[in-house]
Amino acid sequence: MAKVALLYPPVTDPTSGYHSLSYIDSYARAQGHPAADLVDVNIEAFHYSYSPAGLAWLDQELAAPRDYHTYGNYTLNPEVVAAHMLRVGDPDPQRVRDAVATLQDPERFYDYGQYQEAVDGIIAWQNCMSLTGFPGQFREGFHLEAPPMLGVGSAKALTDHALLSRLNRPYQSYYETVLLPRLARGGYDMIGLNITYQWQLPFALWLARLVRERLPGVFLVAGGTEVSDVFKSAAERSVVFQVFDSLDAIVVGEGETAYVELLEALDAGRLPTMHPNIRLHPRYGAVRALPMLHYEKLSTVPTPDFSRLPWDQYLSPEPFVYYSPSRGCYWNKCTFCDYGLNTDGPTSPWRQDTVDTMIRDVTELSKFAKFIYFSVDVLAPATILRFAEQVVDRGLDFRWGAEIRLEKYWSDERCALLKRSGCTAISVGFESANQRILDLIDKGTRPDRVHQTITAMSKAGIGVQMMGFTGFPTETREEAMDSIDFLLEHRDLWTFGGLGDFVLTPGAIVAKQPERFGITNIRRPPGGDIAPALMYDEPISEAAKDDVTEAKRRLGAGHYDRPWLGAVDTPHTFFYHDRYGTAVRRHLERDREMSPEDEDTPFVVNGRFIPQPDPAVLSRYCDLYAVPRSAFPAGRLAFRRDDGPIFLLPKSTKLYLNLFSEPTTLAEARARAWVLATTDIARTWQTLIRLRLIRRHTTARVGGCFTAPIPLRPAT
Repeated sequence: MAKVALLYPPVTDPTSGYHSLSYIDSYARAQGHPAADLVDVNIEAFHYSYSPAGLAWLDQELAAPRDYHTYGNYTLNPEVVAAHMLRVGDPDPQRVRDAVATLQDPERFYDYGQYQEAVDGIIAWQNCMSLTGFPGQFREGFHLEAPPMLGVGSAKALTDHALLSRLNRPYQSYYETVLLPRLARGGYDMIGLNITYQWQLPFALWLARLVRERLPGVFLVAGGTEVSDVFKSAAERSVVFQVFDSLDAIVVGEGETAYVELLEALDAGRLPTMHPNIRLHPRYGAVRALPMLHYEKLSTVPTPDFSRLPWDQYLSPEPFVYYSPSRGCYWNKCTFCDYGLNTDGPTSPWRQDTVDTMIRDVTELSKFAKFIYFSVDVLAPATILRFAEQVVDRGLDFRWGAEIRLEKYWSDERCALLKRSGCTAISVGFESANQRILDLIDKGTRPDRVHQTITAMSKAGIGVQMMGFTGFPTETREEAMDSIDFLLEHRDLWTFGGLGDFVLTPGAIVAKQPERFGITNIRRPPGGDIAPALMYDEPISEAAKDDVTEAKRRLGAGHYDRPWLGAVDTPHTFFYHDRYGTAVRRHLERDREMSPEDEDTPFVVNGRFIPQPDPAVLSRYCDLYAVPRSAFPAGRLAFRRDDGPIFLLPKSTKLYLNLFSEPTTLAEARARAWVLATTDIARTWQTLIRLRLIRRHTTARVGGCFTAPIPLRPAT
């Protein structure tokens, strides 16, 4: 029978294993096929980067002269490159080893000071790694900040070998010395790549090219959400296999039965032409027409087996698994939505498992992982309630979270039942707090119901993560302010979240019926022949944009974005919700406040001063990192915090920061600061702590037992 390796490419969340590969592998095994080898390339490549071999390669790379501006037929703006490079310090492999150990430790992980130091260390490490590719390509450590020609969804750029080679350069040594030799030794008949997120695409394309060169006879296939998005977003169908030229086939849409068809075809020595979700490369010639598309029957999908993922490598203290008991959305009306391979609706057709099946699955999954996240578009309220009742009746002990609709269904009593069943946090797309905008979205809710639901959830001790956006077509400044004011007025009822910006996607009802929403001149961005987002003209929301963006700053940015604590629906956010409940936000905010205990707490400087940047470079920095230009007054000293952000500080600040060049208590620093003749030293300390220019010194950074990198797990 066919021997298969399934790869999960960079760059994506390193805190937990994703569920796609486990789902299709479990389905195939239930049909009698042997298990595939699952290789999480994303997490393996990260750990390799600070191994002895990875460090030797990095030293060689950073010592070599290079041109950061010209890549084949493309040129990057020198000011943009210089702005990204402001955030890059010196590589510190010991710190990244300590950081990994902290994030995997069940005690230190929940000490927020140690947590911050660990995340800062990993972000700083990834900033250094970006110098081997495109400076600034790793935002928050594991989110791709693609150069403009790649970011717009250009097939020309995504097939430019010089660009892809440079972007993948941080991982090239791992590819060449670990991954490709392993695949060559494996004797595989088929290698599959799961591409879930847009920022994985250029890495997956380069990996496919390398595998094709090394193993020309292997059947190479890719599937996942991003493959489907390329398929449905392509300006012309011919563009799809220009992008996926190294592949033999792609899977468009859901993958369980398509994967089995691929295995059966390989076993029979034929081409996989029987399944409508499989699209063969045109080099195989025309095949018979098939219906479009196939949607899986959830009753045939077995309990996913997550045990074969490398859980000892993820940057979390315990497993966190994703579980999908429904597909599509039961509401399926929101005019902005465009998710999955929809036909005439915003999402895929709605299907949901029975409560009995859900109980069977979580009973099994909870033996392996304490945390289960319902990775679905939305769960029906009555189903959630019946599920919670059975969890309580059976005495099952696990923690869970999900995305739900804000229905009036959620009374105090029902929310209390959810909490008893293990629900730690939920996510809600409230979208807007203005009724006219909600009606245009066809959200089917009212602001007073939103308030009622989040009050009941918070009262029950369930963390509420709020998701919304401004800039919906024809939204005025005043209407956007309704959403901002709503979140500010009810800040005690939600933990994390905020307001993003509206993005128009091709399959959304807004794009299909533009006259209804007052938009004109819908177009792709220049060169964006597979662009997932469209440009358009709409004067009302555009005129309000700058004022609204400035007003949204009042909501306060979280300490970190994905994949870290503080971002919506990340594993780390759920872990902290479980530990600290609905007080989690206040717990984190205390870390930025000075307390009486800090008089005897050692603090240490959290960064270093750097040469003064050129004003044009600072201007670019503001554009790239959404920093107000008012934050960079002239005549100040430039300071880079350990995780990369730049601050322009009054010259006197250097004297205060020098007091903390070694771990020093505030009392000791106060005693030495009298010569600085300040009238309000406490205010100075508070500013330094709030901006994290100094941090509480922890004892987690030690040598010895934390110096060895986690070994790469061989394929089994």
